[in-house]
Amino acid sequence: MVSSTTRRARGSQRTSVTGVDTWLLTLVADGATQRVAEAVAPAELTVDQWRVLDYLAYDGPCTMSRLAAATNINGATLTRLTDHLISRALVYRVADELDRRRVLVRLADHGRRTVRRVRPRVLAAEADATAALAPEEREQLVALLRRVAPADAARIHRDWSTPAEQ
Repeated sequence: MVSSTTRRARGSQRTSVTGVDTWLLTLVADGATQRVAEAVAPAELTVDQWRVLDYLAYDGPCTMSRLAAATNINGATLTRLTDHLISRALVYRVADELDRRRVLVRLADHGRRTVRRVRPRVLAAEADATAALAPEEREQLVALLRRVAPADAARIHRDWSTPAEQ
């Protein structure tokens, strides 16, 4: 019997039944997430907290349901996370001016300053995670990931080159 190590040594590549190696995708995602975690740690943020702040910085105030869809954080966890960000004066809740029944989460001035301070470290971490790729390959990777991402996420995660006015 030939071991998996021997097969790999002979040049055989690991494949899955569907042709998409989810193990490899997970490995890459976990590595990138770890790099981002290290980048946001000096600001005493978690990756999920960063995702909320970053999203609000670019998309502006939004409902908790939209924030949950955009960040892929479940409702209960997002509520606790938002409460923690509120306690740190990074975000706040406000009634929607057009529909007073709706509550929006909004980035506070302190949150905006935090995003400006942390974003360069996150961008460096993301660049490090894809350092083996040429710039064109990075663009292609992002385009491909957007195509396979869930429809809501692909719609929400647009090109964030211009922040929202708040």
